[in-house]
Amino acid sequence: MAIILETLSGVRTTQEAADALEVALARYYQLETYALEGFLAALEPRQRGRRVSAERECEELRAQITRLEREVQRQQALYRTTQRVLGVPKVPGTRAAGGKGKSATSKPVRRRRKKTRGERILAQMAQVAADAEPAEVQASETGGAS
Repeated sequence: MAIILETLSGVRTTQEAADALEVALARYYQLETYALEGFLAALEPRQRGRRVSAERECEELRAQITRLEREVQRQQALYRTTQRVLGVPKVPGTRAAGGKGKSATSKPVRRRRKKTRGERILAQMAQVAADAEPAEVQASETGGAS
């Protein structure tokens, strides 16, 4: 830095500065340009206050989205309550938030729990036992000879 400043002030020539830095003259000019850009950047006015990183800004935006989604749900609940209190009939064809085309009055569809392997085997065994009972009853009614 000091050598570049001496060159800019005229104390040294560019060739002397390049020799002092032990670089080629072309490389000296690159370094000088880089240093001048740094000087100018340092002199530019900065924003006051804390700097907000991109990660922090993303976190703040996510928090804002969550807050706004809760506010929308709250407003929708207030709207529905007001409609019920006033006795306003529900408008057919309106969609619930995130309802994927279902009306606001329909209940959410409960999916059946998938049976485990053990439950399927037990059901098969119960079916086999149920099928065997009528055959036993029939054999006892006919005298037990098959």
